[in-house]
Amino acid sequence: MFKRWYDLDATVSSAISQWEKADEEVQTICAEYVIDKLKDMDFDVPMSLEDQYNYIMRRWYDKNIKVSHAMEYLRISPEAIRKELALDIIEFIKTRKNS
Repeated sequence: MFKRWYDLDATVSSAISQWEKADEEVQTICAEYVIDKLKDMDFDVPMSLEDQYNYIMRRWYDKNIKVSHAMEYLRISPEAIRKELALDIIEFIKTRKNS
């Protein structure tokens, strides 16, 4: 069975699921957080983010360019950082629901 990259880790999968279900404002805030955390790291991105955004438009996160870029950064980030960011996303969304 094919698994999406974020389904390989239960924490990351949970974070992405909650991120998807959040309203657009929360999705964008989470995206900005991920991008800010990862923008200074040196990643080998297979294609430019603009090309990636223009190439695939069928996923939930492709509707928002910031979210799309954040997901790509998250996908190529080191596993430990991806998990840390997933925990941060879960906590942020949880606090938004409780406020």
